[in-house]
Amino acid sequence: MSRKTTAADHRAHLALDWAARHGPVSGPLAMATTSMAVASTGALAGMPSGWPLAVGVVGAAAHGIGAGVRRRLGRLSLATRAAGWLLSAGWTSVVVASDPASWTGADAWTALAALAAITIGIGGAAYAAEVTEDAADDARRAMEAAMAEAEVSRADWQVIDAWVSLIRQVTRVQVDFAGYEPRSNGSGFALEISLPISITSDRIAAYAQALAEAARLPSGCLVRIERAGKQGHVIIDVDTRDTAGLTVAYPYMEAGQALTVSAPLPLVVDRSGAPISLHMREACMLVIGPPGSAKSTLLDGIVATFARCEDVVVWGMDIGKQCADLKQWNRPWLEATGKVRSAIGQPRPPADTGPVIDWMATTLVEAEAMLDAMIAIGAKRLQYTDSTKLMTMSHDNPMIFGIIDEGAEMLNYQGQDPLQNRVRSKIVTVIRTLRAMGIRLILTATDGNLSSIGDSSIRKYSPARIALTATDSEGASVAKLFGRVKGIDIRQLRSKGSGVVGSVTGDPDTEIAPTAMRTYLTEIDGCNLYYEIAVRTRAFRPKLEAAALAAAGDQYAQRWSDTNINRLMGIGQTETEAAEPTTRKVGGIEFRRTLNLPSRKEGEPVKETPATPAEKSKPQETHSAPLTDADLSKLLSDLEKLPEAQEPPESIREEPEENSGPEWLSEAIQAIKNRGEQGMKVGEVAELVGRDRKTVRGTLRTCKDLIYRNNGPHSCYVHRDHV
Repeated sequence: MSRKTTAADHRAHLALDWAARHGPVSGPLAMATTSMAVASTGALAGMPSGWPLAVGVVGAAAHGIGAGVRRRLGRLSLATRAAGWLLSAGWTSVVVASDPASWTGADAWTALAALAAITIGIGGAAYAAEVTEDAADDARRAMEAAMAEAEVSRADWQVIDAWVSLIRQVTRVQVDFAGYEPRSNGSGFALEISLPISITSDRIAAYAQALAEAARLPSGCLVRIERAGKQGHVIIDVDTRDTAGLTVAYPYMEAGQALTVSAPLPLVVDRSGAPISLHMREACMLVIGPPGSAKSTLLDGIVATFARCEDVVVWGMDIGKQCADLKQWNRPWLEATGKVRSAIGQPRPPADTGPVIDWMATTLVEAEAMLDAMIAIGAKRLQYTDSTKLMTMSHDNPMIFGIIDEGAEMLNYQGQDPLQNRVRSKIVTVIRTLRAMGIRLILTATDGNLSSIGDSSIRKYSPARIALTATDSEGASVAKLFGRVKGIDIRQLRSKGSGVVGSVTGDPDTEIAPTAMRTYLTEIDGCNLYYEIAVRTRAFRPKLEAAALAAAGDQYAQRWSDTNINRLMGIGQTETEAAEPTTRKVGGIEFRRTLNLPSRKEGEPVKETPATPAEKSKPQETHSAPLTDADLSKLLSDLEKLPEAQEPPESIREEPEENSGPEWLSEAIQAIKNRGEQGMKVGEVAELVGRDRKTVRGTLRTCKDLIYRNNGPHSCYVHRDHV
């Protein structure tokens, strides 16, 4: 068996090779004595004066340049050797032509002085050439030794050599090669370099964009510079091809392998497709991204990872969209219990499948109840754990993560509604006080302005941050969360799901400097991610401990009652009703197509009330708010009087003309009227009637029963009766 060649062997071989190439070098003194001997002999023998010069030219070409090139000498050495031949030959020719026998003493001293000057000049040049040659050769041998030690191929070495030279040229810093690692997918490489003394890594990081442009990288390619594991070293991560189209499917096949929140969790991936793991045991997270930047996809990846943890329980709050992005996670559980049918071709989940989202809040009342439960659980856990230390999370004492989707709906409220103010205050309380007890929040918002997140402490107490940039051309989200980020060109992060992630933990092993990232791909061909995660993680997903369960109260215990399931998931409807929902909630007010009297018992099917002739004459799309018995009696009495009215007041007579428009307009007017002085935003009305905002805005603008109240981000439409 042959012995493996080591780096030391390689360095020894290089040293022998260098000695063999250079060999014994004749000094300028030998050149001077030789010139004097040839001049004296030539003058006595009557040699033609042109012969020494001809020999010098031939020697300069053959020995000075030819032999030097063969020995791989530098340009300065080649020039010095050639100049030595030519100058000594020229001096010899002049001496032979002038006949030294006829010289006076002054002539002899002049000739000797000229020879001495030539000798000293050539000697100095030779010494400088030797020093330069030695330095270059030492650097080459060191880099080749490092290449051998790092087992870098010759093809990679060409890339390394080119980039080291480019870095030196752009930064004007004499950096040295320290390591190299190409990406497995061929999209780029990581180059580790060592810095000279007095040069900091921050100085080099400022040249990331300049290096990308100097290398003429394709658009979409980044050069990212970050500190290495060794001080004085930096890693330069280079994209050699645009990775905007690179997507990484969520690894659902690994979902059966339990994770723990006590270790970093793979929530996103970097631009090369490698997971980026964040330490979330102590961290709240703030996610900022404009519409269309893939926040929903990011949340799917986060929920999937939390579901794989044997010590995490997930709760969700979404007032604006009624938990629309979270409901699908519990559909496999509902299919397993028989409450809904599985999709065609989708097997029914095992009977022991449970809900992935343990609790959902779609109204402010439910959100307050959920926040109260968090605070109560934190107080109870404080009784049986050491308050000076982090509580150990386990399957029997799981961590609670509350996901507040579009938290701006609750955080940016500045009005007088006591409920909304309480919810806002309790969110901040949970963020500030419940870290040790294992209760943390993840908030999403469209931007990081104070008007959106409502409280500057939200950023302060959220060390884990993600800014999505796909639709943020100016990089405002990144600036709000991270300030000025060195080493990342935000303009290149424009593909959907792209962004910047960072986490401040105070621990160098878990802290993540702002880094370019991408979300996992959660819409995978041939895979229902919700089903796969729910089924593969069902064996180890935890439940609240008994003490926390008691502290959470009755609303937590009844969270999955039939009534709540029907309301949250839209279950128990006929196919005709399922095609168009019969129930919508806006601002805590419930609108139904049919009258649902309070006397109906919980769980009892809704019965249609036979329509009167007056009711049949009204448009079928009209919605009304839940009515009490007194309101119902008054409504029926008014309906009976309508056909007999002879001359209605002028305002009523003109109402059909004023409110002429689409069939959903009457529903919108009634909803706005029921909201009173608070009014409704255009987005809320659009959600209620199932139309886009542009259409709703244009229609409401022409309605004379509505007044537009311009109040900045809180602008809304108010019914004229409440103005």
